[in-house]
Amino acid sequence: MKQRLLFFVLMLGWAWSAQATTYSCIGAKPEAGWAGQYLIVYELSSTQAYVWNGEDASGNYVTATITNGQITANDLDAYLVTVTNEGSNKYGVKAADGFISTSAKKNGITYSQGAVDCTIQANGGYVILETNTNTCRFVYHNTAKRFRFYYDDKKKWADTDYKNIKFYVKGNQGTQPATQNLDINYAQAELYACQSKFPTQSNPYNQYFATFLWLLQQEDENAVPQIGLEILAPTQYSIAGHYQSDYTDGQKYYIHITGGSQHSYFTFPSKAEEGYSTASITVAEMDITKVGPSVYPNAYVYHIKLEFTDSNRKIWILDKDLDVYAWWIDCDRSGKENQDMEPVAFTLESGNHNDASAIPEWKQTDLMPNKILHKGSLYILHQGKYYTLLGQPLR
Repeated sequence: MKQRLLFFVLMLGWAWSAQATTYSCIGAKPEAGWAGQYLIVYELSSTQAYVWNGEDASGNYVTATITNGQITANDLDAYLVTVTNEGSNKYGVKAADGFISTSAKKNGITYSQGAVDCTIQANGGYVILETNTNTCRFVYHNTAKRFRFYYDDKKKWADTDYKNIKFYVKGNQGTQPATQNLDINYAQAELYACQSKFPTQSNPYNQYFATFLWLLQQEDENAVPQIGLEILAPTQYSIAGHYQSDYTDGQKYYIHITGGSQHSYFTFPSKAEEGYSTASITVAEMDITKVGPSVYPNAYVYHIKLEFTDSNRKIWILDKDLDVYAWWIDCDRSGKENQDMEPVAFTLESGNHNDASAIPEWKQTDLMPNKILHKGSLYILHQGKYYTLLGQPLR
């Protein structure tokens, strides 16, 4: 009897695995165009997804697990939408109850028998699905969680409550291994005095500090490739440690990617004259090891080993020593434009936030430059011109 029961359980497990289907996230327009079948997904984190079930109702989603940018399940085919080509960047999007749309400047979903023109484009790893001025979003706050078309006259893709969606295509797309190491030669770290607000709103790790690590081909904001990583570190004096994007209880070093490309992003290719695109980072792991003082002022040498997968499912690798320029910023990180944040420069590992010798020589002028937070980044404003923290004029 026990043998028969074991055989039945094994057969049941085999049957489930045989029926399971893999769906892969796509972060760019497919080569053959958008026509095809997709799941419409909101990624709550790098491991948890909400999949639209095709209805227009509160809680119109099912939960699914994400593993390395893929969802594997045996009951999601019923929620696939079919995208039909209706002309130049015009598409019909058909769910189980019909083609979806909504009236101009009106929230909701309308179903019809014939195709209604929608536009689709990729934006930083997300997919922007629009119809009649309205955008398909996932609303996420305490009183309502649902997929819907919403009127968004200001095009705030990173709105607090209205979240961006992604398309998952049926099939195992797989990841593409990196063909070469990233061409990164410059690094800057901005360490904030305020305590971290992530990875969760309850924030059990409020003794840790938010840090922005900026990795560039050169110290020019227009240089590509460039990687922006918002990380959680337990000290304001060092960034050394092992960081992961998959959040688990007790993890002390965290890479913040759940907010998409606004937090941790990747801009490529390697030559600015070729143009560039921005992708979100879907999973990342990084080891930072201190090496020693740099020959440059206000810098410290770290070995950075970083491997991440972008929203186009391509793997990138960085593994080299870098001179990291660190800036301590004593502020509440309010993000107000052109606000004087009064940062103090210091060398990593020194722990000295008031050492005048740490200020780079180029700043020693008759009129002390102002430190300005502009468009979310820290710059030097001197005699009407903006400079990077190393004194490089902005083009």
